[in-house]
Amino acid sequence: MNRFLKFGTAVGLAACVTSIAYAQMKPESAIRARQSIMRVIVLNFGPIAGMARGKIPFNKAVFTANALRAQSVWAMNVTRFFPAGSDKAVEGSKIAGFTRAKPEIWSEMDKFKQANDTLGQALGKLVAAAKSGDEGAMKAAVGGVGKACKGCHDDFRAK
Repeated sequence: MNRFLKFGTAVGLAACVTSIAYAQMKPESAIRARQSIMRVIVLNFGPIAGMARGKIPFNKAVFTANALRAQSVWAMNVTRFFPAGSDKAVEGSKIAGFTRAKPEIWSEMDKFKQANDTLGQALGKLVAAAKSGDEGAMKAAVGGVGKACKGCHDDFRAK
């Protein structure tokens, strides 16, 4: 029993430290983290969208791997990288002024989180379609992800 108590205590402590670290994240670090997540999503979703549109040859293995990777990266919950104060990059930082996040993210955080959840659901459907191996279902599921991305970007990302 003692091992389980130590393990549980370690897990609980790690969760607390992680929560504190995110709560105290510097704006520049938050911006870099969310931009990195988005970049990985784009790098994986781009080929999938290209396959769905017939712009690149369809490859089930690549489609499935990219869908799984995009979903797993999105599971990091990008909304946690939008803490108060990260609406503008810190003056003098390497990424000063480099955030296209609209102020509505912070004033409408519940709506932003819902948009995040909508994309997560669309990615879940994409992965399910990919696992089915049905090319038609796979291509059809791409539209849901694209729509979820566009909806969030329209509301929360400056052009």
